[in-house]
Amino acid sequence: MDTADFTVNDYVVYKGVGVCRIEAVENKTFDGVKYEDYLKLIPVSSGSSSYFIPVCAAELRLRRPMTEEEVNEAIDNSAEGEIMLAPNTKERRSTIEMILKEGDCTRIISLIKTIHLHTQSCRDSGRKVLVSDENALRMAENMIYPEFSFVLGINENEVEGYIGKRLGRAVSA
Repeated sequence: MDTADFTVNDYVVYKGVGVCRIEAVENKTFDGVKYEDYLKLIPVSSGSSSYFIPVCAAELRLRRPMTEEEVNEAIDNSAEGEIMLAPNTKERRSTIEMILKEGDCTRIISLIKTIHLHTQSCRDSGRKVLVSDENALRMAENMIYPEFSFVLGINENEVEGYIGKRLGRAVSA
């Protein structure tokens, strides 16, 4: 992606932060010596924060938000499979970390679905749900729900229901 494609008022996804609006391009120095052009990003979820990304590094740190078609395609493709999670906590954590690091929305939706199904199975059989599974679920949801919310024009708390409806069933109980 060419950084010249980014202009003021464009929306971008900044990994770890979420969807942001480019408010300005400013020539700044953070070390008192070297001046560079920075994109000033304002997260759509909280207008009180701002982030500065060097224009020269924007291509590595930013991407355009998905389109509604891409969101729906990711959801539809997630219906084709579940993620097999090992019963061994260390192996399970490793698989989850790999999926989250890859950032593939389709696999993250499949992971969310898998954890929801496993959680329900545990509850149905009277077993405890692992805290690490609950944390993984929260991390996975936080990675995709804000962007899906933005793209679909719905509240973040409606994303799970949207996914479930699109898949023709509830994602969680």
